[in-house]
Amino acid sequence: MWVTIRTKRRKTMKKFLKWLTIFIGSIVVLVLIYAAVTLVRHNRFGLYASGGPLLANQSAFDVTFYDISLHPDAEKKFLSGKTGIEFKTLKNGLTEIQLHLINNFTVSEITDKKGNSLEFTHENGLISIPLKHPLMKNEMAGLQIVYAGEAPEAIRPPWIGGINWSKDADGNDWIGLSCQGEGGKIWFPCKDHPSDEADSVFLHITVPEPYFCAANGLLDKVESNKGSLTYHWKTHYPINNYNINFAIGMYEAVESEYITETGATMPVVFYVLPQSREGAEKHVAMAIDMLQSYRKFYGEYPFTKEKFGLVETDYLGMEHQTINAYGNHYKYETIFNSSEEFDGLMLHEMGHEWWGNKVTVKDWSHFWIQEGICSYGEALYQLDKSGEDAYHKKMAQIRRRIRNKNPIVIHANATTTESYNGDIYSKGAYLMHTLRYVLGDSIFFPVLKQFATDSAYTYQNFVDSEDLIQLVNRNSGEDYRKIMELYLKTTILPEVKIDSVGINRYKVSIPNIGFSLPMEVTMGEKKKRMQLGKKAIEIISDAWPVVDEKGWYLKNGDLR
Repeated sequence: MWVTIRTKRRKTMKKFLKWLTIFIGSIVVLVLIYAAVTLVRHNRFGLYASGGPLLANQSAFDVTFYDISLHPDAEKKFLSGKTGIEFKTLKNGLTEIQLHLINNFTVSEITDKKGNSLEFTHENGLISIPLKHPLMKNEMAGLQIVYAGEAPEAIRPPWIGGINWSKDADGNDWIGLSCQGEGGKIWFPCKDHPSDEADSVFLHITVPEPYFCAANGLLDKVESNKGSLTYHWKTHYPINNYNINFAIGMYEAVESEYITETGATMPVVFYVLPQSREGAEKHVAMAIDMLQSYRKFYGEYPFTKEKFGLVETDYLGMEHQTINAYGNHYKYETIFNSSEEFDGLMLHEMGHEWWGNKVTVKDWSHFWIQEGICSYGEALYQLDKSGEDAYHKKMAQIRRRIRNKNPIVIHANATTTESYNGDIYSKGAYLMHTLRYVLGDSIFFPVLKQFATDSAYTYQNFVDSEDLIQLVNRNSGEDYRKIMELYLKTTILPEVKIDSVGINRYKVSIPNIGFSLPMEVTMGEKKKRMQLGKKAIEIISDAWPVVDEKGWYLKNGDLR
């Protein structure tokens, strides 16, 4: 009897310990999941934030050229490479160069242009390189850095980026890269700040034969060597470090030609996996149609000496210059009031060739210029293809996405993580919509095109919100700073108040802002543009008046 009781107790204890182990294990898993989710939420746009205050040392030189040689190893998920960097000094007495490269990588050697080895430290994602002798202002110099390591794997690309070590449907390697939130420092040594772009970049990517590597610019040559292929790509346009990109897969090229406004030809090419080959010609034709539409509003495509490129990726998309990532699987929409199809993802990323790649912000706190004006372009495409009603339907769709929790222009010297939120797209686009009404088409559309084409704002000349405010004011002859800063720097929305003060008599005001706004007031069959502000305006109407019936403004009560 005693033996039986002891045996039962042992079995009970074993069961208890088993379930206790499972319980504790479950708690640990939940804690890890919570930690991971918290990390992703906190770093909603890149685990390694890009931008922020420009380092004092980096303000003393301008990068002019990157020459990147890279050997990705898909089996080991490993990158080995070397990067040549050329730069011009901006100040006298430069004695050190500092470059960004995350500490996932080990730097084995750094040499100057003469091949002399240089000492260096690599700590906290920053390579510090003392120079052999001080450099004077406007002096040109160069370095070569040899490095290797494991680049971060993409967690939620393109928002939380890195390398995609994927497989296609046939089990072949399929490698992609996204790093707008993180900057190029997660895979090559660079000056990671939006206010500096190399004038040109050469890429030399070595892959196993018969893989293909797509990248920025034009393919110069392909070299074969004992079972491997090295693809040599060159771009001679200024390019931000996060836009330097490559993709590797069993790609086929589907190509056509775009005719520029001057009658020249430019290749439009889609690097697509064999499984997605069907439908690629239609997609390329659609891209050409979009390019023709956008140029009506923004001027000619910015990179006509190279290409408009698309490459199929295992993530949704990103605006990599001349080689847009595309992973939308031909999920087409129809234009409003039409049966014509279009790809909204391709349309948006293509728009960034102007807004982001040609017109580039100097500080991520003005991120909305790149994302908001680009998103507004989606409504302009509807306008071009299907008219005003389609345009307004698209803007109503964009308005429904606005959350208005924080201003879309924040403090100076922001990082990507600090500045990124959904409203830089939607609220930014809606500001452009408001400006169209305020300025009128005869002023608005020339201003928009000037912002996209004037050399003061494009390529190597970077912009911020102040540039657009001043451009609007110069061209209009009026001061619209208060309207623009209301929507950029606050979350205050105009609150329209209408009071009945007698038979067919009403008082209309906007009591919560300290300046007036031009708004259309509908009074029965009549419509009139009026300056509405704190001081109420009395109107006569045989019906209850409606203010801003078309929805040109984002107003208090619009967001529900």
